[in-house]
Amino acid sequence: MSTLVLQACSSLSSDLDKTPPTLPQAYQQQAKATPSPVPAQVELQWWRAYNSPALNSLMQEALKDVALLRRAQARILQAQAQARITGASLLPELQGNLSAQREAPVSSSHGESRSHYVTGVFMSYELDVWGRHRAQADSAVFLAQAANYELDVLRVSVQAQVVHLSLQALGDKQRVAIARQNLAVAQRLLRLLEARLQAGAASPLELAQQRQLLAVQQRKWLVIEEQAIRTRVELATLLGRTEILPEPQEDIANLQVPELEAGLPSQLLSQRPDIARMEAQLSAAHADVQVARAAMFPSLTLGARAGASANHWEESVRHPVYSLISGLVAPIFNAGRLQADKDLNEARLQEWLAQYRQTIVQAYMEVEGVLAQLQSLDAQAQTMEREWEQAKLAFQLAEARYRSGSETLLSLLDAQRTLYAAQDVRVSLLQSRLQSRAALFRALGGGWQAGSGGLADQGTVAQAGV
Repeated sequence: MSTLVLQACSSLSSDLDKTPPTLPQAYQQQAKATPSPVPAQVELQWWRAYNSPALNSLMQEALKDVALLRRAQARILQAQAQARITGASLLPELQGNLSAQREAPVSSSHGESRSHYVTGVFMSYELDVWGRHRAQADSAVFLAQAANYELDVLRVSVQAQVVHLSLQALGDKQRVAIARQNLAVAQRLLRLLEARLQAGAASPLELAQQRQLLAVQQRKWLVIEEQAIRTRVELATLLGRTEILPEPQEDIANLQVPELEAGLPSQLLSQRPDIARMEAQLSAAHADVQVARAAMFPSLTLGARAGASANHWEESVRHPVYSLISGLVAPIFNAGRLQADKDLNEARLQEWLAQYRQTIVQAYMEVEGVLAQLQSLDAQAQTMEREWEQAKLAFQLAEARYRSGSETLLSLLDAQRTLYAAQDVRVSLLQSRLQSRAALFRALGGGWQAGSGGLADQGTVAQAGV
């Protein structure tokens, strides 16, 4: 028997290899600009770097009352309650019994009535010889930790969505304004052509071409207007509002473009709540394997009962008796069910281990992708400024030359189209640059840090389970 115990304890004490995949010393995209990167810290309220009071107000509303976060909080309460339920098996269970019974014959000629009283206390406890109950408690607490980290994942996601949609709404507003401005310019040139046609200085073809360009600008304005409304609807839905958000009052050009260093790839292990969630899930799966292994060994239960029974209440209390109980139950034949359950949990453990390592790889590559996007957008923005300045100058020169009769309408129309496209792309690039910063903040964990909250800070796993 002692040999069996030692073998069981040896099989249940196997360590879980949670070694993460090897990450590079620095991000490849960042190393191009910073040969020696240093650790970086993301601020918890990172969105304030945009210097937008309206965004700060929306974020406060989102984090206070969003259905997505409320559901996650309810799941945390469920997981914590389940951990307490499971942890209770580590302690003895005590039950009390008090009953009274009255017996009387249907007919008085068949005897006298009598009473029977029973009092007692019963305690039962299953010795956790193989660590099955301990592993069950550990699994429940790890799942509670995972639920806690899931809330952090959703909170960071909500923050990024609020910023993304707010910046989208600001960009849509600016694009609508540009579309209206371009529409006004096209209408002004149309009136000029109509006057020149009456004076015999323009042809009906030129008038038709300008009217066609005006119609194109009207259609684009309607499309952008619809997009702006849909963005505000999506943002209102995220915030749980039942009315469409009004058009923002801020100007996207007045926002500050945040500057952020990505830091070291190894920091992701302590900055990403999704990695912490996967690690907790992995630990829970490892504990489930221990539970399945322990179920294959005998279980030892101890019990004690104290109480009495008599026909009179005073006698039942005056003459109590006690008894001690012990029982050993061992599986003999179960058609391979216990072995299959162990194999099942071991296969699940391997699945969680692969997913845990894949999550780390995905987190690293996500940061790399955002850094590449940032560098590209910043370079495009610098080029776009020169393109927009030249397009604006070309349109002004083409309009002046056309008014003096030195330029054809075809050149003017081409200058118009070029300027309209440059203005729209310029705003879109600024919007994308701002949104890409939010994507980087999110990829770096949104200011979350391991050990910042949750069951992990309440002591050991076993203590939290109890």
